[in-house]
Amino acid sequence: MPELPEVQTIVNELAENLPGSTISSCRILRESIVQGDQTRFRRIVKNKLIQKIERRGKYIIFSLSSDFWIVVHLRMTGKFVLQPNSRQPQKHDRVVFYLSNHQKLIYSDVRCFGTFDLTDDLQECRGLNQLGPDPWSEEVTAARLKKELTNRKIPIKTALLDQKIIAGLGNIYASEILFDAGVNPIIAANSLSERKLSVIIRSMRKILNLALQYNGTSISDYRRVDDKQGTFQNFLKVYGKADQKCLNCSSQIVKITQNQRSTFLCPTCQK
Repeated sequence: MPELPEVQTIVNELAENLPGSTISSCRILRESIVQGDQTRFRRIVKNKLIQKIERRGKYIIFSLSSDFWIVVHLRMTGKFVLQPNSRQPQKHDRVVFYLSNHQKLIYSDVRCFGTFDLTDDLQECRGLNQLGPDPWSEEVTAARLKKELTNRKIPIKTALLDQKIIAGLGNIYASEILFDAGVNPIIAANSLSERKLSVIIRSMRKILNLALQYNGTSISDYRRVDDKQGTFQNFLKVYGKADQKCLNCSSQIVKITQNQRSTFLCPTCQK
């Protein structure tokens, strides 16, 4: 699933190309993607001006004229591609927006888990109103995390994946953040001191900034809007490195399972 750096990379590229364009029409090729009434969706987005594209957590938000928003979650395999109108339809195209600049914005999704919600009130949009603060928010402090995790005996990695605590983190970056911070992913979240939580916050921002610099991580399906890969996978230190030597101490990287997800760690560096 694309995580914060991948989603932000997509938003950055969309924001460079789309604002000021008008949606001439829309084709929905897979009805399950668009939530609610597809006829209403097509009718409302037609002739709307795309004003702005933003990210909240892992959601992409298209601000349209007349106070409407399209809220998109890419889920497992969703991606956007911006192409000329002459591009031939592809097998996994699910939603196509024809734009006034003679291009089309294509939403492609192999597994079809992605969702489009059209709303005239972002405060009522499911998912958005339950998100915690962004990793760079001033609200994300060691003191706040310590208070929020006081009664949470769950592993710290599980806590980092909780979108109600911090929005945008996923499995890849949680492993990388905890390795950088020298924290064992299975340790109880409520056992960490404010000092250690400060280290985790610092590592979180460091790793996410690096991932953004390299346009995200392409391990399987993630692609940028120009259909190119991100390159941060070349800089991962533990994720996907089971049985390889730790770059810090040469111990063997270990893979464990937490909540049916793979976690990678160095048992020496992350005691």
